[in-house]
Amino acid sequence: MKDEMRELREVAQEIQSLVTSCVAEWRDLKEKVITHRPTPDSWSAKEVIGHLIDSASNNHQRFVRLQIRDSLVFPDYQHDNEYWVKIQRYQERPWQELLSLWRHFNSHVAYLIQSVNPHCLSHAWQVDSETRISLRELMCDYLRHMKVHVVQVNECLQSKTDRSRRHRG
Repeated sequence: MKDEMRELREVAQEIQSLVTSCVAEWRDLKEKVITHRPTPDSWSAKEVIGHLIDSASNNHQRFVRLQIRDSLVFPDYQHDNEYWVKIQRYQERPWQELLSLWRHFNSHVAYLIQSVNPHCLSHAWQVDSETRISLRELMCDYLRHMKVHVVQVNECLQSKTDRSRRHRG
């Protein structure tokens, strides 16, 4: 149990560190850069951060509820991600507000992860009839998911930078 708690403290610290460094790196980006979609079907940097806010919101619920009950049946929004982003119109939101919300929400999620009740780590989210994911696994996967989307944001930004260079060429 001590190893699991040490692992989760490290996860929480890495979340804080990653979000803090990203916000510092991204805060002064121009609107045309953060609203650029590399392809018509992809998200802009604003929309990816919006998706990460949704992830924080949904996982916050899971992390709290799985410390109240040993099993949770809670909808998986994975197949509805596109709807979540469109409905909330992240593309139209001010960048500083999105970054601030993402930073503050993740500060709280990181605190929740590092202060989790160790006796609840085996409690599980019933995703579907065949899939159960423990609270510990959810908390660790949260960081993995965030890293995937941080890479996606950087790819969006790089795509816009590369495109601008070609046009100035």
